[in-house]
Amino acid sequence: MSRYKCDPRWIRVRFKGNACVRCKRPISLGAHAFFYPEERSLYCEGQDCGQAASRECSASAFEDDNNTSM
Repeated sequence: MSRYKCDPRWIRVRFKGNACVRCKRPISLGAHAFFYPEERSLYCEGQDCGQAASRECSASAFEDDNNTSM
């Protein structure tokens, strides 16, 4: 799978004052979060938030690499 600069990825939060885009829970410093660089949005580690966004991103990347999308 090719990686690009603006690909979404898991990060450690380095700035306070962030909240999850989906559930609006605060994300503390040092927490593990899923980050979309182009939108500058963070998702917490929750199953319905960061985990779901990560699965969607991985599935999309897999389809792009294997030309299985319609």
